[in-house]
Amino acid sequence: MLYLLYIFIGILIILTTNLAVTVILSIKDAYRNHLKDHLSFGTAFKKYFGKNNNIPLHLSDWKL
Repeated sequence: MLYLLYIFIGILIILTTNLAVTVILSIKDAYRNHLKDHLSFGTAFKKYFGKNNNIPLHLSDWKL
């Protein structure tokens, strides 16, 4: 039963790290390009978060 906890913690670490890297890259891109794109920082962050995100967020992305 303990191995299930280890698997769950491992998946949590992987997803958290992936999300943190995506946020850092999105903030960098949004800060660099929000004036060039004529967008507010929040809108630019959403745009670049979607662009940098590699976590499947929609059910259709999970199809094999």
